[in-house]
Amino acid sequence: MEIKYSYQNNGETYVKIKVGSQNYTIRGYSRAGLRTCILIDELNLVLDMGYANDRAFSYDNKLISHGHNDHIGALHADHCARRLYNIEKEKLFVMPKQCIKPFKMIATAVSEMNCGKSGENMKIFDNLLLTNIIESESCTGSECMVNLIGSSKLCSEYYVKSIQMDHKIKSFGYIIYRKSKKLKPEYTNLKGHEIIQLKQSIGEENLTNFVFTPMLAYTGDTSIQGVISNPELLNVPFLIMECTGFSSDDKCDCCEGKHIHWDDLVENQHLFSNEKIMLFHFSQQYKSLEDISGFTNNVSKQFSNKLIYFF
Repeated sequence: MEIKYSYQNNGETYVKIKVGSQNYTIRGYSRAGLRTCILIDELNLVLDMGYANDRAFSYDNKLISHGHNDHIGALHADHCARRLYNIEKEKLFVMPKQCIKPFKMIATAVSEMNCGKSGENMKIFDNLLLTNIIESESCTGSECMVNLIGSSKLCSEYYVKSIQMDHKIKSFGYIIYRKSKKLKPEYTNLKGHEIIQLKQSIGEENLTNFVFTPMLAYTGDTSIQGVISNPELLNVPFLIMECTGFSSDDKCDCCEGKHIHWDDLVENQHLFSNEKIMLFHFSQQYKSLEDISGFTNNVSKQFSNKLIYFF
């Protein structure tokens, strides 16, 4: 695992990690109330758009957790950057329904200013060029997962499902699945040459089933209840989870804002079966590992070894 923290790496964190058989290259920055934007190279994916990351406009999938400005405020700038660089390729935005109309209004207004128009007869865009906008509410079930756009082809092997979290306003987390083919149970004991012969006689579509394997989950902003009430979040191999406060003075603010406090993790550490957990969204007073080291030594070694801190 390789980590370069934002205070060491020109203001953005860089994480290179392998979880199970999957490699992840993760970039970005997160600070509560200021901005959050997390990029995952291998998935062609951006988690929230709270600032205009220099690379983010080239990624085709944007998952927006909720409407607070530090999570969505730069999505219009990202949209405009693609127009500026003539990226004529489909992109996918998934966001809560309540965010869609305001986002279209902002994108329309920015377009009017870019074109030097007066704005007096401005008509809100019903559709944005090459943008597929999907309501988070519409992909909460396994039967309605959304196919992400691949980095080199239209469709990828990855799919996303949303989960409603527990925050002051409607907020969604997301789980990423990999779609793959698996032998039907009745054929699992066959030898290699037998499988090849059977494939030739009955066809691959009758030999295998598609399976969706959870790989990664992102909580967005939430209380601890939003996490521990969702078993999938507790068992996905790689969990990217908010943690805003660490000191006892932070508890009240975390409770009122429906954010996770470090003590919530301490109390519930036995529930997390994840291989790795990356914490993000720290309060503005915590800018380095040294700032939180006095609070994070009260968990088991097993749980501590799972944790990555995304400053």
